[in-house]
Amino acid sequence: MKNRLTQKTKNIIGEKRYKKLRSQIHMGLLAINSRFFPTLAKIGKIYQTDKVYHSFSGLSYLDIYEKYFDQFRGKKISLLEIGVKDAASLRSWKSYFKKGNIYGIDIDPSCKELEEPRIQIEIGSQDDEELLRNCFGSDKKFDIIIDDGSHVNKMTLASFNILFNQRLKNRGIYIIEDLGCSYEKLQTDYNVLAIWPGMKYNDPVKSYDNDRKDMDTFFLENIERLDHQIGNILSIHFYSMTCVITKI
Repeated sequence: MKNRLTQKTKNIIGEKRYKKLRSQIHMGLLAINSRFFPTLAKIGKIYQTDKVYHSFSGLSYLDIYEKYFDQFRGKKISLLEIGVKDAASLRSWKSYFKKGNIYGIDIDPSCKELEEPRIQIEIGSQDDEELLRNCFGSDKKFDIIIDDGSHVNKMTLASFNILFNQRLKNRGIYIIEDLGCSYEKLQTDYNVLAIWPGMKYNDPVKSYDNDRKDMDTFFLENIERLDHQIGNILSIHFYSMTCVITKI
């Protein structure tokens, strides 16, 4: 039926006019889609999240994430991000997921003031097991979890071990950001407790220097489990400075 209608239209207006009309309709639909459903990167620029400026080979974090997030757009999802800072990224997620509820964890008490409708924030360290198990209600499960917190390997792994296994839904997505930091001696070389937002609230007695071997061991062990078809990880995708892990 569709092919017959197409041929009749071509016969009436001619092949060239038909192609031109079809192109105009396509461009119009793209314009409408861009206006009412802007890309995640465009939204990120509006809210000035630094995730849109972390880029490699023309792809920012947000360009990468949209490949995974698009399936959730328009759904009533729950997204948790570790690391609130100025809430720019939380507002970006809120704008992108129109029906979603957005949650944030940060150790800086002042971040609590950044709550707004559909954005909730709890205060505490990302390696606090009680907080990780009970934040926003222990029965709350998340579709997406993003770690943009301390970038301290041991704390990153502490968060993953609880949140991925206990708080992430099946087929959920877990993202670990800024893996370039995993090679660095953050406290010895950069004094992160003094210069990174919120880090001063962490225990000054602990070490915040990283040893990349911690992350290498974590990734290699999970890749081995994945290759042997055991565990609860469906996929591990690496990009520049970020990793996307999907749960079975």
